[in-house]
Amino acid sequence: MKNLCLVFTLILFTFSCSSDDDSPVLESRDFSYTQEEKDEEIARLKQYIVDKGYENVQETTSGLHYIIEKEGDGLFPTLDDDVIFHSETTNMESDTLISRSNREQNIYGQHARMWMLIEGVKEGFQLVNEGSVIRMFVPGYLAFGKFGYFGDVDPETNLMFLMELNIVLKSKP
Repeated sequence: MKNLCLVFTLILFTFSCSSDDDSPVLESRDFSYTQEEKDEEIARLKQYIVDKGYENVQETTSGLHYIIEKEGDGLFPTLDDDVIFHSETTNMESDTLISRSNREQNIYGQHARMWMLIEGVKEGFQLVNEGSVIRMFVPGYLAFGKFGYFGDVDPETNLMFLMELNIVLKSKP
């Protein structure tokens, strides 16, 4: 009986893995950014900053723009750490609020592992320490890129994050 099952499984596997149809092969899509595409996103981001009247905006070499609204005095996070924070996310393309932390349900904020955050937020959090409040203007290529995010964020969308870094949980060595 075992031999019969083995033979049947091998036959099923052999025929199920072969294909006689002429189905089109899915083409892979290039989700990388050209410098021209990055420059276009940065131009839109800078125009938003000007239009909204933000001042003292700093820029990193990656294209992240930010304002440190409040300096903290605690630990600085690294990519190995966990962070607890409050946030407010705005779609800069439509100027609409996407999400906001519920301070009533969670006094300290939401928890995340640094390495799991989007590139722009990872970079921004490493510029501040516990107790800081930072406003990050994140170009699409440092956010959800050409993928977008489950219908909530369209591809190539610039986002603004107002982040309050409450607690840094250092990883064990």
